[in-house]
Amino acid sequence: MIFRKARHYYWLSRYLTRALDTIRLVEAYWPLCWDGGKGRGEACLIRLRQALRMSVPGPIFGPAGELFWFLEATENPLSMRNSIEAARLNARHLREELPEELWEVLVQFPAAPPVSSAPIGDVPFPRDYFLQRVQGISATYEIARFSLEQGAAQDWLALGQGIEGMGNLAAALSALAPDGSDAPPPSAEEEVALLQGFSSLLAYRRTSGPCYEEEAVFRSLLGDQRLPRSFAALLRSISSSLERLAKKSSYALAPASTAARTLAAAFQSLGNTPRERLGYLLVELQIGCNQLHQEIEKALG
Repeated sequence: MIFRKARHYYWLSRYLTRALDTIRLVEAYWPLCWDGGKGRGEACLIRLRQALRMSVPGPIFGPAGELFWFLEATENPLSMRNSIEAARLNARHLREELPEELWEVLVQFPAAPPVSSAPIGDVPFPRDYFLQRVQGISATYEIARFSLEQGAAQDWLALGQGIEGMGNLAAALSALAPDGSDAPPPSAEEEVALLQGFSSLLAYRRTSGPCYEEEAVFRSLLGDQRLPRSFAALLRSISSSLERLAKKSSYALAPASTAARTLAAAFQSLGNTPRERLGYLLVELQIGCNQLHQEIEKALG
């Protein structure tokens, strides 16, 4: 039964991860884009769109319109609201397998009406409202970890979480990597916001200390395996899940395992990559993530 529903486990996890990354990155980055309704960082806003792979602005302009587009717009397929709805649609195919408490968490959000897109002047991030979303998504993963049967279901969830997380992280780092253009370079504040969005400042300070100079943020998010949401840690999790699934699954996952090893080989060059060439490496990593995802999709049919 789990093998027949593997696609839904995989995409349930991917969509929840996408929603979580969107919330956390917008929350961390938003103060750099707007200050009391006065745009002080158009370049920051452009990089935030790139990090979220939403390079085209929403149809409603101004701070409120941008925030609405990122988080709540049903017209935006990458918005937080649409990601959660897509996760819920996949969960419906797993209704018999999901624990009751996990299903209850999923159906509860987003229950409140969307954040208003009215063009108001001061647009702070509605943290309390979206903290409920973060807690709900985190609770879903925790219940799954302890309640779902150990084995294939857990590995498909971990696989989806890792694939989405790596792709999001590579895209966000690419938005801040030097690109040789005349655009204002990202500030240290932006790098800190990226770190906070993906791994939390607390986790970083515990492992590496509060150092944000040079490429420390890039190195930590890419290479520090002690950070649970670093690229290295996510790739290691994916490789382990693929190895277990290949042994006990009827899916042809050998090509995906090969793609994961190829990606790992490209990733090994990180240690010798100067900052000015990080952008090229990140493009390679994004391509590798796409190839890995394509091989998994082929296996799932």
